[in-house]
Amino acid sequence: MKYRLLLVTTLIVISGCVSNKAVQTVQVGDEQKSCVDLKIELSELGVEFEDAKDDSGVTGKNAGLLILFWPGIIVNEVRANKNQDSIDERISHLSAIYDGKCSAGEAQNEVGETTLKENLLELKDLHDESLINDEEYETSRKRALENQ
Repeated sequence: MKYRLLLVTTLIVISGCVSNKAVQTVQVGDEQKSCVDLKIELSELGVEFEDAKDDSGVTGKNAGLLILFWPGIIVNEVRANKNQDSIDERISHLSAIYDGKCSAGEAQNEVGETTLKENLLELKDLHDESLINDEEYETSRKRALENQ
């Protein structure tokens, strides 16, 4: 019976820990990404950063650890901060690339070079993420198809 209780307690403590969501700051192919790809990844990283921030502070996980294994709170906070820092560094890295690559003139050139398929896929992604509504999606899609 003792071992069962110990096993259950250990499993609860382990499952309550913040997962490692750290991201690598510099990744292969970063410099070759288009302005659109950079924008999309920066948007996704913003969501990841908010998720990582939610793992810090007063959370259900930390409350459970307070009851069962209080040093686990320290581990959770350290890991949550490392996750936030790594995502923040990646955002800074990609923002620097975006700023250097996607200045007003270059962004105009790149828009002209994107294919219809890329434009439609970007619109679909924006719509799927609820960043644009149905009406905006349809209007933009029709405009893209007309301007091919």
